[in-house]
Amino acid sequence: MNKIVAVANAKAGKTREAIAVLNAMVDHARTTHGHKMEAYMQILGGTSGTIYLITEYEDAASYQAILAKLMADEGYWALSQRAAEVMSAPTLAFLQPV
Repeated sequence: MNKIVAVANAKAGKTREAIAVLNAMVDHARTTHGHKMEAYMQILGGTSGTIYLITEYEDAASYQAILAKLMADEGYWALSQRAAEVMSAPTLAFLQPV
């Protein structure tokens, strides 16, 4: 199973809003597309408030398929816009098992 990890930081004073919008994004992806996402926030070590959005994919083709669905989804785009207002731009990593 491959994973995509998106890493971002809540903007100053926007931690609660970042948590709320991440939970909304996770819920929307699950209920609308049946896609599993998980959101985490770093609380010890590194930069406190670092946010991780983790998703799993069988392969690159399945990643592209769900990405196409999300990009066509106006509700997901609205949530992404809200996220951009309260978080830094994410860094993405596509991970595969070794």
